[in-house]
Amino acid sequence: MMEYITKDMSLKEIMEKDDKLFKQITKFGFDICCTKMDTLEDSCQKKGINLNLALNKLNNIVDDINYIEKLIEENQ
Repeated sequence: MMEYITKDMSLKEIMEKDDKLFKQITKFGFDICCTKMDTLEDSCQKKGINLNLALNKLNNIVDDINYIEKLIEENQ
């Protein structure tokens, strides 16, 4: 089961968890080349993005991933 995203995680750490999270990080418009070691909180502040909104979107993706993994496990 994938752990939830926190404000203290680096963009790099979030992006490496799953491709869906990587895609959402890029949708936010974060500079993933130069600032990927910044925390989610710092990145949101720099871009003027609401941190709670970002956390909710990312953790909804985590919920979806965990749900799918649970279904797969139950059907094996």
